Amino acid sequence: MHRAVVVALLISFSFLNSGCSPRITPEEAKVLVVLDGIQRGVESNIDFKQFEQLLETAKAGIKILEQNSKKNPCFMSAVKRCYASYEIAKKAWKKKEEAKDVKRKEDMEMTLAFSLSFSALNIEKANRCYE
Repeated sequence: MHRAVVVALLISFSFLNSGCSPRITPEEAKVLVVLDGIQRGVESNIDFKQFEQLLETAKAGIKILEQNSKKNPCFMSAVKRCYASYEIAKKAWKKKEEAKDVKRKEDMEMTLAFSLSFSALNIEKANRCYE
């Protein structure tokens, strides 16, 4: 009888524990939506002003997440890397617009494309942190 109780407790504990995996918080989901919106916006040719506004919204959301004492390190790493890539893309975009030399414009276009690709990969990584 004692053995049956222990087995029942182990089964119920494992059943309850499987449903308690970490879940994305509403704040994290909001940041992820903004970062994904930036990515989709760039792919659909938003203008630089809209890009900057979305970037500021993402920055504010990340600051809120950083204040949380129970933040997911995997998620935060991916989000911060994504944001950093967008900052690099922002600088490349500005320099591309200001460049007078064709070679310089091509270099900035390549930097912009690389940064946006890296951002997309980090958005995907952030999504996988809660699987």
